Amino acid sequence: MSVLTARPTYAALAAFLAGDAVASAIPVPYVAKNMDAMRIPAEVRWAVPVAKAATALGLVSVFRFPGVARLTTGLLTAYFAGALGIHLRVRNRAANIVPAVLLLVVFAAMTAQGPHTAGGGVRALES
Repeated sequence: MSVLTARPTYAALAAFLAGDAVASAIPVPYVAKNMDAMRIPAEVRWAVPVAKAATALGLVSVFRFPGVARLTTGLLTAYFAGALGIHLRVRNRAANIVPAVLLLVVFAAMTAQGPHTAGGGVRALES
């Protein structure tokens, strides 16, 4: 089992995304400024915190439904690939691009490996 397949990693990333969802929903001035720089239209900005909250729930599902958690990491890989594309399109500064790249790599690796579950196909909650 690697760090990326460990259930606590999924839980920590779920907490991170939940906090990010709150920061996007308020929005925190830094987040609002970054959305402005990325030219995200005001009428669709509501979807960003909703998506982040939904993926936080998807990641925390690793304890009961590891397949849902793996699907969620796949969707997060696509999300951060799109975010990276937007950052590059608007020529955003490197400080804003690096987190998107790192999260893209982390979620892609998590998707490839899948979450660690209890041996023999037993659901993770029972381990």
